Amino acid sequence: MSAFDDLRARYFVGPSGGSIGSGDPGLIRYAGCEAIPHIGGPSYFTALKAAIDRPDVTYIYLAGWLLDIDFEIVPGTKLVDLLAAKSKAGVDVRVLGWVMAPAVLNNPSVTSGATVLGIDRTVNEPTMQFIQGLRLAEPTLVPKAVLNIISHPAGAVHPKFAIVGGPSGDVGFTGGIDAHTSRLVPTWHDIELEVRGQATQGMYDWFRSLWNENVGRSPVTVKAGATSVVSRAPSSPGLGPRQVPAVLAGTKHLQSGRTVPRMNFSTLASIGGSVTGRSLPKNSTVAFAPDGLFEIKRLWQKAISAADRYIYIEDQSFCSEEIFGWLNDALRHKPALKVVLLTGAQDPDEPNPEGLMKLTRRLVSTRLLKDIPKADSDKRVGFFQVQGLTVVHTKSTIVDDNWALIGSANFMRRSLYTDFEHAMSFMDEAGSGVPNYRRALFNTHLGTPGAMAAVDDLARWFALPYYDPATPRPVSRVRLPFTTGIELNSWEKTMVDEVWDTDSRNAWGSGLASLAMSAAGTGS
Repeated sequence: MSAFDDLRARYFVGPSGGSIGSGDPGLIRYAGCEAIPHIGGPSYFTALKAAIDRPDVTYIYLAGWLLDIDFEIVPGTKLVDLLAAKSKAGVDVRVLGWVMAPAVLNNPSVTSGATVLGIDRTVNEPTMQFIQGLRLAEPTLVPKAVLNIISHPAGAVHPKFAIVGGPSGDVGFTGGIDAHTSRLVPTWHDIELEVRGQATQGMYDWFRSLWNENVGRSPVTVKAGATSVVSRAPSSPGLGPRQVPAVLAGTKHLQSGRTVPRMNFSTLASIGGSVTGRSLPKNSTVAFAPDGLFEIKRLWQKAISAADRYIYIEDQSFCSEEIFGWLNDALRHKPALKVVLLTGAQDPDEPNPEGLMKLTRRLVSTRLLKDIPKADSDKRVGFFQVQGLTVVHTKSTIVDDNWALIGSANFMRRSLYTDFEHAMSFMDEAGSGVPNYRRALFNTHLGTPGAMAAVDDLARWFALPYYDPATPRPVSRVRLPFTTGIELNSWEKTMVDEVWDTDSRNAWGSGLASLAMSAAGTGS
């Protein structure tokens, strides 16, 4: 067994050994692949355009959380126009654009505005207009531009995903970058992973599962804002299996992880609906994973538990008690381990932050730092924020310069269990892929000093000054533990569990039903 085989066994989830529902099916390890992180929207979309423009391309499949009808994939070329032209030329173009579950969008509590869900239906309107625009632009896209209606009522179909293929090979993209104009500006920080080689098989199979789940359901009309669109044409075709070409693309090894929710609804929610006259929404069980799939959790947990030098995570939202628990366990058992967490701008001194920020503060203070002396945590745990106008929308983790994860899954319970998500983890038998990614990412935030070793790069983070509102800096460290703004009220706790950060393994809706009955004067 080689040294790399030992590393792969340490950080990767075990190899495939069964089927969905068999208990522990394992996850396939793909070898001989290429994995290219694209930092920023322009880099990603330039690469996607190049993949689409290859002369032998036979199919282009996209799945998005937010799509913009006016979005230009490169300056001067609208994505809608590019896809319409490719479809007209005979390429099999298919697009899935997420909308909330129809029972949410069409629920009287939502459409009337009288709802405790806090739902903003307008988030889906740009995507609906994009799908409608494709259908109007090219007749061949009428059955192939589809609204993705399969999400949990408290969740989303969250992947920002593309796969493009032909005889010369398939190219996949997964990460956090939406095809939306706002994602192109320098103040929006995000990452997308380009994948080549056999790992695109898992990506093709993922899109196929989502596509067939949607076309297997009856068409339904949904409305958001002033836009009303039918989910799909009656003639929308199914998507068959494909064996991607066996192309040796590089030295990277990858695993593909998915989250699929369990559709599990509370009996109390039904009772609450009958009492208030406003039933809580549901959705159908996902046929290809009736008990849900929680593979991203397994990828993440295995690598964090294997860490012994450093764990770096940048994310837009740090809300998972479970992941903080993994980090705490690793810190307590690995005395040399350092943890660096990066998020977007916030005011750490705000005494009454919004609910999810309260949750982050509470979990950092009570879960991440549990049983770790402050003198130790100050040297080994850093919570950092990018100041100014920059949005950190990334969902990425790096461990020990050996393993990295890029995808759509946030550091949230809902990404582990409730939103449809996709992520890829990768390692490099040549030893350079993950360190190069770490350097590029760190240099984006801290400047460009050259090819630094991990220990020196980490030292740059811990040398940063603490946040001071009187002295704005590009990146600053936050003092831990948080001492204010960490207690959630009862309403916020219910919203965390039922709307903001739901766990689909639990029966959903009882808390909302209790709120609804209380509002109607029938509950306690």
